[in-house]
Amino acid sequence: MNPAYLDFGLDFDSEFGLNKWLEHIQTQHWRTIDLTLDRVSQVWNNLEGKCANFTLVVAGTNGKGSCVSMLDGVFQQSGNRTGAYTSPHLVRFNERIRIDGTEATDEDICQAFVQIEQARAGIPLTYFEFGTLAALLIFQQYNVDIAILEVGMGGRLDAVNMVDNDLVLMTSIGVDHEQWLGSDRESIAAEKAGVIKQDGIVVCSDPDIPESVLTISNQQNATVIRAERDYSIEQIGNRVASEIENGRGLRWKSNHAEIPQDWRCISSLVPSFNGHHQITNLGGVVAALALTSGKTGVTVADLTQGLNRARLSARCQVMINRSDDCPEVIVDVAHNQDSAIKLAEFLSGRECAGKTYAVIGVLADKALDQIIKPMMAHVDYWFLASLSGERGQTGDQVASKLKQVVKHPRWIVKRNPVDAYLAAMAQANAEDSVVIFGSFYIVGDIISYVEQTNQQTN
Repeated sequence: MNPAYLDFGLDFDSEFGLNKWLEHIQTQHWRTIDLTLDRVSQVWNNLEGKCANFTLVVAGTNGKGSCVSMLDGVFQQSGNRTGAYTSPHLVRFNERIRIDGTEATDEDICQAFVQIEQARAGIPLTYFEFGTLAALLIFQQYNVDIAILEVGMGGRLDAVNMVDNDLVLMTSIGVDHEQWLGSDRESIAAEKAGVIKQDGIVVCSDPDIPESVLTISNQQNATVIRAERDYSIEQIGNRVASEIENGRGLRWKSNHAEIPQDWRCISSLVPSFNGHHQITNLGGVVAALALTSGKTGVTVADLTQGLNRARLSARCQVMINRSDDCPEVIVDVAHNQDSAIKLAEFLSGRECAGKTYAVIGVLADKALDQIIKPMMAHVDYWFLASLSGERGQTGDQVASKLKQVVKHPRWIVKRNPVDAYLAAMAQANAEDSVVIFGSFYIVGDIISYVEQTNQQTN
């Protein structure tokens, strides 16, 4: 038994592994979400934590995970040792913390939790705060050159904001987490802009950036690089989205004084992931890389090669390809209006000769009508899954809301995501599509089931 466990009277035997640690940290604060910085900052100070030499923060509502993954791939290509922190995870907690693209081991995470448990000395921490501190400690352990941190919720009071950053990449901003961040886009954007530091650098990839972001940037005397004003990313010639995704044609351009000369016109770029919206994300990623290239050593050659290294599940992902005896299965973590619109656009660009079956589960604090409305025209039959946990809701609750939005919907309720998925697959034919969305939880449960099934089959 590690003596560190005994320091706090914790009755952990030698089998106390990551799963038990995760159960433990879920009980160390009376709230699931507590947006303050004082507690987690004090623990970080107690740990005498040191940040990476270079830190990028990715904030916004949608597209954060995609941008972190693309940045990570390019920085790895350039020879930098990277640490990437994202949330939430789909299948394994380890997905949240990656060193050079590889998930942190159970041992590394448990060791970090021991250090945090010692340092917090009774200070209550949320699950997310434990995870953030663990990521920073593991980055310190592996002496990463560059840390890429995804903001979990908001920004101003998010645990990620306790450390300084060299650049903020602000992705698209929509209405989400209203209970904590505000009821309108400007208020939410103001919270997210709280990660902007004095004299910092901000890349805004959303062309329709809220005024509150610009106001706070000005107050912080930050350099702001804006999409469609300071840079553009556009199709080369008359290319359709499918051709772009297959490698034929985006050009990124900028004449901004802060952009190095050799980065001002880059052709033959391809987003790392499916979906036309990834073009916008890629534009912001290129701007961030160009602005920091002098400090990180990243070259344009690293960019074009590094984008191929990016890996990320459940973003307009075709998890199972169509075959003679199997429907196409698409997974996406769309859980708010903007992301549902992007998923609907992706489906519009795909051929489906048969019907589309939606497998959906939505947390109780989400605006279900805003998630369903963009998808209505694409779905023939709804499979509604119950989600457990403090923020979950039953399939019957989802059904009652579905009936208020969709006229004469056809649906079936299942007790959990896997049952809903299996029911959809049993009904679907080879020419049909099964689309899974609504929450990280439903997508993660189904991906986990498919992975386990494939392992057993093989």
